Amino acid sequence: MLKHSPIILVPLLLIQACGSSSSSDETPEPSEYQFNLSAKLSNKCGLESSFNQYEVHLQDDNWELIKKYSANADGFVSFTTEQKEINYTIVAKTQHDEAAEGLDIVSYYQAQTTTPASYIATYDSLQNNEVCECNTQDIELSHKPFSSIDSVDASFSFSEWHHIDEQKTYLTDAEVCRDINDLWPVQSIAIRGLDINSNITATASILTDFTSNEEQLWEAFAVQDTYTATLPEEHASFEMKQVFSAGEHFHTKVNEADQILPVFNSHPYVSESTYNSSSNHIFETLNTIFGQSIFGSFHQVHSTMFDEAFTVAPELEEPNIDNASFSELAADGSYDYSAVSGYPIIKISFDYETDDETPVLWSLYGPIKGKLPSSVQLVGYEDIINLDTDIEVTDIKIIKSAITNKYDDYIKHYQGAVINEFEDNLRYFHLKLKM
Repeated sequence: MLKHSPIILVPLLLIQACGSSSSSDETPEPSEYQFNLSAKLSNKCGLESSFNQYEVHLQDDNWELIKKYSANADGFVSFTTEQKEINYTIVAKTQHDEAAEGLDIVSYYQAQTTTPASYIATYDSLQNNEVCECNTQDIELSHKPFSSIDSVDASFSFSEWHHIDEQKTYLTDAEVCRDINDLWPVQSIAIRGLDINSNITATASILTDFTSNEEQLWEAFAVQDTYTATLPEEHASFEMKQVFSAGEHFHTKVNEADQILPVFNSHPYVSESTYNSSSNHIFETLNTIFGQSIFGSFHQVHSTMFDEAFTVAPELEEPNIDNASFSELAADGSYDYSAVSGYPIIKISFDYETDDETPVLWSLYGPIKGKLPSSVQLVGYEDIINLDTDIEVTDIKIIKSAITNKYDDYIKHYQGAVINEFEDNLRYFHLKLKM
């Protein structure tokens, strides 16, 4: 029998000792994780304030309640847990215009506990608009001659527009708001149509002062000219807008047959502009025993180069989804859209028709196969919504970003984390059923 000599055993023991030393240097997993969520409410001039009319339900893998947490006075929820990923549901009060108070419910499956989460509330009657200055007046816009005008678009709200003559257009009830301690926001008006030679043309005005006057009329001049861009020989119909100075400007619609597009690319804010385009394709519209079903695809592109925005193209090949009987949504609350490969996350929303007409919207962000949180009774809300409450609208989006295929990245994004370029090239299949 071969025996090891002591001389050989000594270096072997030293090697083993070194190995055990390196493994002990590894950072152990923490025994507890901290979860933090903040909620904000924006007013008419874009100023944010804390919102605390909500609670968070910490849930297990089957969406059964573990514990409830109420927001503090500053709109924060914070707790520790032994779980690195958690299921949780935000139950927030919501109210829009003159409508009654309702519930906005949002559930997240296997969300990263340590990702700082956020929620943007809608509750119009709680907005503090006393810190805003809002002026409403008409606008008389002077511009180059148009033989006909196809569209008038503005970055602010207005009631209607009409011709005065070929070089003047009138907008009524234009409203612009600002923080009383800040400058007026940068706004724009864009006019598109045909010039006096029946050529496609456009012009725009950049406005930065909306101080009220005795005439209740703002006068403006459209002097921003355009570059005539050639569209790709084959392109989808799409919509495009520019985003700069925290506003959306120069919205336009492009048809498949269009060959050129006037683009505003020489204004003072062009260096900070992105060109945001979006397009959708409808596969089918059906009248089923459940209601009207619309099935389609969507694609959006955000780019600092306008010609890249022209490349937006929704999927034209219909995936294997049942948009007639919705067999992917099972009676036991499970769902399975895994036939759509390469799309890591799904958003499923239900708009409920409650007995007392309380508006309730419940949305899930989760994997493309799983269990609906609405299949479990929401504890504490049995008198508003229960497992027998009718669903008026079902809205399903199966989502893919070009920059990542990791579920963790998607759930972080929809929790409120900033992931650069996540929405710059985004696709989803869209299925909507209205009862």
